[in-house]
Amino acid sequence: MNHVITHSRRLLAIATLLASPALLAHGYVEYPKARQQICKEDGGYWWPADGSGVPNLACRAAFQQSGGYMYTQHHEFAINIRDYHNMAAVRAAIPNGTLCAANDDRKAGMNIASGHWQKTEINLAQTPVLPVRFRATTPHNPSFWQFYLTKPGIDPAARPLHWEDLDLIYETGNTPAEAGYYLFDVPLPADRSGPAILYTRWQRNDVVGEGFYNCSDLLFTGGGGGTDPVDPPPSWFDKGAFVDLQIPVAAGDSAQLRVFDSQGQELLDQSWTITAAQLPQQWAFDLANEVNAQHGSLIQIGVLSNNSVQLSPDLASNRFFVSDNSYFVNLDIRAGETDPIPDDCQGHDPATAPAYPNWPQNDWAGNPSHAVNGDLMQYQQVLYRANWWTQSTPGSDESWTSICSF
Repeated sequence: MNHVITHSRRLLAIATLLASPALLAHGYVEYPKARQQICKEDGGYWWPADGSGVPNLACRAAFQQSGGYMYTQHHEFAINIRDYHNMAAVRAAIPNGTLCAANDDRKAGMNIASGHWQKTEINLAQTPVLPVRFRATTPHNPSFWQFYLTKPGIDPAARPLHWEDLDLIYETGNTPAEAGYYLFDVPLPADRSGPAILYTRWQRNDVVGEGFYNCSDLLFTGGGGGTDPVDPPPSWFDKGAFVDLQIPVAAGDSAQLRVFDSQGQELLDQSWTITAAQLPQQWAFDLANEVNAQHGSLIQIGVLSNNSVQLSPDLASNRFFVSDNSYFVNLDIRAGETDPIPDDCQGHDPATAPAYPNWPQNDWAGNPSHAVNGDLMQYQQVLYRANWWTQSTPGSDESWTSICSF
């Protein structure tokens, strides 16, 4: 779910324009994606208030320190430095340990040192020049650009970023925006391996000295960086957070999971009806366990560690992983019946009904294969009655009527 926060202070904006030629510029590094942009897109920071809905552990810790302002203001990690050509003045304005938030206390959570920041993998054998893409929501020229990279041996998880941790690897002058983006080819050192931080500085040439600063977390592979072991090719590819805890779920709602290939062909389409007994979160664990058990070669849900995906009891930390990076995943929560499924089965004994997929009717070869009008089946603690001949999962479409939950 995307959330857009807009606000307008018209009189203040007019006064600012009259008083100064400086205009507010905004933007962020879209590739390799800046920390705050990853956290914003992952979501989960609107609710619950304690941040437990934030999937990424680093983003969660950042939220718990600084709140959600840094995510709604993802495009404005900026500071004004009048003497911006003087690096001593820049370093004084942005002290060590505050670089990733541009020394803004309201965004200080972005500075935390953590091994959990989501990293963009860069294979140096395939990508010796990094195609940096900066999304300029308000392009402004003239300006200049600097790109820094943490030095070899610096562990970004050990402490917040310091200026002495960085090498300036590329800089360029005024660059025109192309369709709302600034595009750069940044040469990378060939002998690197392991985690690193790309620190991007976009400095406007104006009297106010507005500059933008973003941290992008990287993972270098394929380089000649000494004796670090070469990781095997990944078996699983991250496709985002599993559930959004901000979306309300009620008994009778359905969850539909679909997986598509790069051509848009459907590889998996499965639905589950959410029962009162599965609220507030058990439905998600039940869904994940079933997906992992039945479709584990295609998709898995959980936390990736050492190329293995394990379902975590911390629901918000679980993510979708697919076996092919070209696949994409969609989970829809659809409102169910206005009235929740009743708990009273009123004369029906669920224990006597076969449990899906043990079909009550056989095909011509004598194998259980379907249900017909009036057949009862139980699935995920709900008793269903078939409305006509069907092979659909109980509760997944109009061929079934829910009788009760138990």
